[in-house]
Amino acid sequence: MKRMSHWSKPIALLAFVLSPVGSFEAAANIATHTTSGNTSLESASTASLKRENLQLAQGFLGECRAAARSTFIYSERSRAEPIRSLQADEKVTLAEENGRRGWIAISSPIAGFVNTEDLKLCSGEPVRPQPPPTSSANRCRRVIYEGPEGLTVRERPDKNSPRVGGVFFEDRVTLSNPPRFEVDSEGREWARITSPIAGWVSNGFGSTGEINLRACS
Repeated sequence: MKRMSHWSKPIALLAFVLSPVGSFEAAANIATHTTSGNTSLESASTASLKRENLQLAQGFLGECRAAARSTFIYSERSRAEPIRSLQADEKVTLAEENGRRGWIAISSPIAGFVNTEDLKLCSGEPVRPQPPPTSSANRCRRVIYEGPEGLTVRERPDKNSPRVGGVFFEDRVTLSNPPRFEVDSEGREWARITSPIAGWVSNGFGSTGEINLRACS
C-alpha cells in the first residue's frame, strides 16, 4: 500500500480553497466578519448618541442648555403647539431634573418644553439658576403696608405700568412659583403674585428696611 506524502494534506486544503465551494465559504467568512465589525461600530455609535442625549435630558434644576439649532418652545411635550421661537445658541434654563419621552421642561426665557434633540450643553457662562419650586404655604405673604390706598397691583414691575387691581393692609397674597422679584432703577423691589390677582406689587425698598410684605405666620 502506498503511503500518503506529508505534502498531501496541505495540497488538498489548497485545492479546496481554490475550488468554487472553498471560495464561497471563504468569502462568506470574510463577509460575516466585516458585518460583525460594522455592527459593533454602529452599536458603539448608538450608545454614544444615547449617552449624549441622556446628558442633555438629565441635569439639575436651573442648569443651562443652549439651542443646537433654530427651533421652538412648545406648550406640551409635543410639537403640536409651538409658543415661541428659539434661535440657535439661545440659552434656556431647565425646570426639571429629568426629561421624559425626549422632552424637558424649561423655565426661561419662558415656561414650556423643548425637545432634547434640539439642545446642547452651554459653552459660555450659565444662566442664573432658578430657585426650586416652593409650597404655597411658603409663598404666602401678608400686606403690612398701612396706607389707606393700599398697594397697587400692576401688569409689570414698573410704577408706570397699567393697574390691574389692589391689595390692602392684612390681605394675604401668594407669590409666583418659583418666586420672582425684580428691582427697578429706583431700587424698588417688585414681587410677582398669583393671588388674589395676578400681577406685580411693590415690596418697598429692601435696602432701607422699608418693606410692604411679610411672610405669613
